[in-house]
Amino acid sequence: MFKRISALLLVSALVLAGCKEKNEESVSISSLYDSISPMAEGTLVVMDDSYISNYYGIDTADLSEYVFAQSDNPKSAETIIMFRCADEEKLKTYSSAVENSLSQREEELANYDLPDEAKLVKNAKVTKKGDFVYLVISDMGSDMSKIIKDSI
Repeated sequence: MFKRISALLLVSALVLAGCKEKNEESVSISSLYDSISPMAEGTLVVMDDSYISNYYGIDTADLSEYVFAQSDNPKSAETIIMFRCADEEKLKTYSSAVENSLSQREEELANYDLPDEAKLVKNAKVTKKGDFVYLVISDMGSDMSKIIKDSI
């Protein structure tokens, strides 16, 4: 009997821990990335701060949390970008920078005669919710995006 009550209490605690208030802080970006990155087809490499600054023009010091990852295969468009930025103006600027990189990436892939990858990029979109911005380019992009959306 005691084991049943303990198990019931444990399950109840886990269920309640999984529920979040609308104003409560959502899951961390690194945890979220860890949960979706295994869905990627290839190997993703997390970009360092200098790459993010040089390629996207984003100062990571302005971000409270972030992950910028892309495929280690240059012929693959697979990318996961997620970041939080409390400053509204910088958030707009940085999300625009990611949108611009999306357009450039589509052109690059089309020029290298990689139409399937270019199509993935064309179908991807930068999404903003509050102080959170994300972009997923992947064959599993809709599933990954749903997990992100449900977690933030």
